Amino acid sequence: METWFIHSLIGVVAIGIMMALFKVPVAKGHNKYAYSFLSLLVATLLAGILFKNSVHFNSTVILFASMWGALYALLSMLQMQMLKRLDTNALFPITSLGSHTLVVILGITFFHDKMSPLQGIGVIATFLLVGFYNYNHKHITFRNGLLGGAIGIVLLSALSKFIQKFAAISVELNNFIFWQLFFATIAAFLILIVAERKDLKQGMRFNAGIVMWGALLGVLNFVGTTEITTALSTGPFSLTYTINCFYILITSLVAWRFFGEKLTRQKIIFIFLSIGTIIMIGLG
Repeated sequence: METWFIHSLIGVVAIGIMMALFKVPVAKGHNKYAYSFLSLLVATLLAGILFKNSVHFNSTVILFASMWGALYALLSMLQMQMLKRLDTNALFPITSLGSHTLVVILGITFFHDKMSPLQGIGVIATFLLVGFYNYNHKHITFRNGLLGGAIGIVLLSALSKFIQKFAAISVELNNFIFWQLFFATIAAFLILIVAERKDLKQGMRFNAGIVMWGALLGVLNFVGTTEITTALSTGPFSLTYTINCFYILITSLVAWRFFGEKLTRQKIIFIFLSIGTIIMIGLG
């Protein structure tokens, strides 16, 4: 079994649990801006401690890391905002499929991945599956104001993945992991200041609950980011993110168990069809 595959599997477990914890601000009444900042701060501190011998200033690393950090912080905030009105098992399968389709296109265009007939069928099936599911459930529409947010998540996710892959094969790995988390923390802090500028003291209030959940999210964020970036350094772009898309199953199960989200028969079928489509795209 190749090492990039093992790193991908570890990463997808961490990310699956992490994405479920994006529901914490809604479920526990915590400030999502402070929660995101705290979690990224914990992840950065872990990276600084574990990779301290690799951390140094490099202009190329700083460029890639700052772009990824800004995109990731915005993406996390947007996902938490959308989860105010949607369950994880309603939002993430749709955005994951859309993002993965763009990843395939980016892989073909920039990393010379070739699309097989099976992958072509998978891309078409993606649009049909997402369209049919969303039409049936009316989760994301222009009318309810969620379509723009979903499109934003797909675009931010795909672009951040592209930058992460390009950096993983171009610069020193552990140094990049530290700086990407560092800049994500800076971006989350700036978002916190802007969002809570009228009552910054209230926004910056950290009780025991938010510290505990934020620290747990930070540990998972560090593990997920490290493992996926490591997998991308040697593994194929499309295959690595195909495995990564399995997080939607883990996220749905964790959110069902700990946050009381409903798993209807239709949602379960859609989750497994989503995974099947993703496999078709990635392994075709």
